[in-house]
Amino acid sequence: MKKLLAFVFVAMLVLGMAVTAFAACEHEFLAMRNMTSHYEECQKCFELRNAGSHTFENGKCTVCDYEEPIINPFTDVPNDAWYAADVLSAVATGLITGKTTDKYAPNDNLTYAEAVKLAACMNEKYTKGEVTLEIGAPWYQTYVDYCKNNNIIRTEYNWNDFATRVGYMYIFAYALPEEAYEPINTIEDGTIPDVPMDSPYADIVYKLYRAGIVTGVDAQHNCNPTANITRAEVAVIVARMMDPSKRISFEMKHVYDSVLDDGSDIEIGGDPAIVVGGGDQVDYDVNTGDFVLDDTKLPLKITADPESYEAEDYGEKAELKVVTDGGKPYFTYEWYYNAYRNEKVKIENGDFVSGADTDTLTILVEKDNTLLGSKIFCKVTDANGVEVTSNSASVYGLFSMSAEDVTVVTATKEYTVVGTVADGVLRKGDKISVEMNGKIISIGTVKDIQMFNKSLDEAVKGDRVGVTFELTDGVRPQSGSIVIKYNDAHVIDTSDIVN
Repeated sequence: MKKLLAFVFVAMLVLGMAVTAFAACEHEFLAMRNMTSHYEECQKCFELRNAGSHTFENGKCTVCDYEEPIINPFTDVPNDAWYAADVLSAVATGLITGKTTDKYAPNDNLTYAEAVKLAACMNEKYTKGEVTLEIGAPWYQTYVDYCKNNNIIRTEYNWNDFATRVGYMYIFAYALPEEAYEPINTIEDGTIPDVPMDSPYADIVYKLYRAGIVTGVDAQHNCNPTANITRAEVAVIVARMMDPSKRISFEMKHVYDSVLDDGSDIEIGGDPAIVVGGGDQVDYDVNTGDFVLDDTKLPLKITADPESYEAEDYGEKAELKVVTDGGKPYFTYEWYYNAYRNEKVKIENGDFVSGADTDTLTILVEKDNTLLGSKIFCKVTDANGVEVTSNSASVYGLFSMSAEDVTVVTATKEYTVVGTVADGVLRKGDKISVEMNGKIISIGTVKDIQMFNKSLDEAVKGDRVGVTFELTDGVRPQSGSIVIKYNDAHVIDTSDIVN
């Protein structure tokens, strides 16, 4: 009997040693049938051999506080991408999803409709703990109404257009209650290089910088406000807004050089936007004995954007000019236009274009110039590789629109012409002429411009609108070969018209 007990003791000892050795090998240990299932869920518990009760709450193990690893399901989001962790965190909130189960599409742009839906759902989840909103007709209308009712948005957007970075910020600066934007950073006025304090969106951008939600696109913390925002950037902002622990702490201060004899600071001028930003930005003029600001050592920024141009006649030349300040010479200029779905296409010199590699783009206003009506902008790069992008502008020819339909509005002399603007700009109050077979048959004054059942102040090339005008002279317009134009020389010829 004693021999039997001794044998059992030795066998148990050997078996125990084998189990201990087994513990170093995860796949063998987890295969053992007598291990509790929570070891399979929590690797940390497996390593500690902790057999206590185990659940995950808020992504952490209740036994050992081990953070539950998030599995990346997206094949287009590399694990080492700068946005990867935030994409997974944002998706985990349930507020944003991939385009498919395994594709997130991080480089795709976000539309204003998608942005307003996201803002509405974020607000409801933050304030009520759940999202109950459902799609409307059109699909985004429910979210638009919610955002208007909760003072998240205060204007209408072109909902199917891609959102710019600053357009997105306008919405998300109000998507949560004000206490959610508690400042954690010192960002002094005038320190964001491409956001002057007199810009209409400065308050919004500085608010998000100070809250640690937005940090900029480069080492200089440029905002790049007019660029379209990508789904990767959206995920980062959503993650930081919904989880304050993910917000980024940094500061941006004006730096003064204490190099005068009395130890006082040097300040060039009185504008805090051009206060010296580091010792290497100040030069000593040996001829005058003055300390002077070296503009070439200030951050590159755009001080004047190109302005839109409306031609009075074909054959004119329109100039779009961009003006910069600061940066390190020399500079390169690249002009682009937004094509279909806001694809950015570089402009090259040709029959209708010159100066595409300079600060002034010259465009010949001709009917065959496909650039007319496009949104055109310039990207400027200095010798250090710092890039800034201008706001967009457009060049238009003379207004013209072929009529697809003509209807009487009232018993008075008001008519509505429906069609797509072929060129130019038309505004309420403009004088128009109605042409048929190349002759002016009537003239009138624009009373209203309608698109999607909404009244507009103006219509531009590519817009499909209904133009209501009051007939002031001539004969009643009829369906057919009708073209309406803006024309100061209204000479009516109704000789071919049979009433």
